[in-house]
Amino acid sequence: MALTYLRHQLHLHRHKIIGFFLLALLSSGQQTLAQGKLKGENLPGYEHKRLRWGFSLGVNASWYQLEHSELYVEAIKSNPDFSVNEKTGIGFNVNFISSYRLSPDFVLRAQPGVGYHSRAIEYKGMPADDDNGIAGGDVTQEMNTFAGELPLLVKYESKRRKNSQMYFIAGVKPSLVVGGQKKGSEYLQVKSLDFAVEYGVGLDMFYPFFKFAPEIRYSRGISNIHKPSPGMFNNSIQQLNTNTITLYLNFE
Repeated sequence: MALTYLRHQLHLHRHKIIGFFLLALLSSGQQTLAQGKLKGENLPGYEHKRLRWGFSLGVNASWYQLEHSELYVEAIKSNPDFSVNEKTGIGFNVNFISSYRLSPDFVLRAQPGVGYHSRAIEYKGMPADDDNGIAGGDVTQEMNTFAGELPLLVKYESKRRKNSQMYFIAGVKPSLVVGGQKKGSEYLQVKSLDFAVEYGVGLDMFYPFFKFAPEIRYSRGISNIHKPSPGMFNNSIQQLNTNTITLYLNFE
């Protein structure tokens, strides 16, 4: 797929992606501070509204955190060149936003939407498995999936200063894969349902007709989504957890 090809061509590793997201958020904050010096207060009292609606667009970096199985430990004793490691991929998110104010400082947010995630497991020096039709060698199992997601979050807002305010956000996110999974022993098998905890930081920026908020959020899957199945692609792993860092652009 085009996104996977781009990742390989540009050598986009996890730490570089995280750094890019942080720089984008800081850049947005600097622009807001400059704007506040030039203009008066936009949307006065908007931060006190009880119910708000909007949408968000996001770009994410996703990877699996894996735990090797006992079979893998035995395999590397006879084949030291054999290794199984995760790789990071790039994806995107599209979400709706529904916010309800609980108190002057706290807001409850539901953010249902769809996420595209590109994750991969790299197998190097894998032994052949004729029974399951696996030739062996160096193989990368890519998992490019679409998932329906329902983040339920609590947002803590700082005091508004002219046209900006910082906030912290945290909550949970159940998700269900709706497309992209492959079946068969020649593919890595994962469960469709996942449950994650999320937390992050953002900056509300008030414009004359809408509120814009860049936000960076980390998501950690707490359920084991590995599905036991025959073949070295699956037998080498006993636990898989999802990890995602997303830069959201929220509009309300």
